[in-house]
Amino acid sequence: MDNDGNDQAAAGVRIFLVEDNPDHVFIALTVMRQVLGDAIEMLHAQSAEEALEMIPRFTESDRPDLFLIDLRLPENGGFSVLAAIRGSEVCSGIPLFVVTSSMYDRDIAQSYELGASAVLSKPLSRARLREELTRVGAIPTLGTVTQTTYRH
Repeated sequence: MDNDGNDQAAAGVRIFLVEDNPDHVFIALTVMRQVLGDAIEMLHAQSAEEALEMIPRFTESDRPDLFLIDLRLPENGGFSVLAAIRGSEVCSGIPLFVVTSSMYDRDIAQSYELGASAVLSKPLSRARLREELTRVGAIPTLGTVTQTTYRH
């Protein structure tokens, strides 16, 4: 932990967030900083359509280290994004966390069937996120806090 009570940063962690609600984007970024420190690069898509355009463009050298996908995007979009990520040769093995306000058994089951690494309820919990990141080995290396880059 650093002097502010944050966990040490995972150096250069690239996170791809698919979320349509600006308040939830802010919350996700805040919680990720609390867990990983400021050494994160947050890529953001505001819709399933935007995410589906971005996913095929990732290469081995610029792909994310972690996906955070809002399940309840318009038109069942969260499931489409999940399937596209798992169908991508470049992205298929990357940890993928579904974040949702819906904790219906069928949604959770379908998320796991499509390859989710974890299903987290909104609002994101710092403790639960840290637990799941550790469980799936999504924190590649621990380093020092550097900077946060937010790209949309």
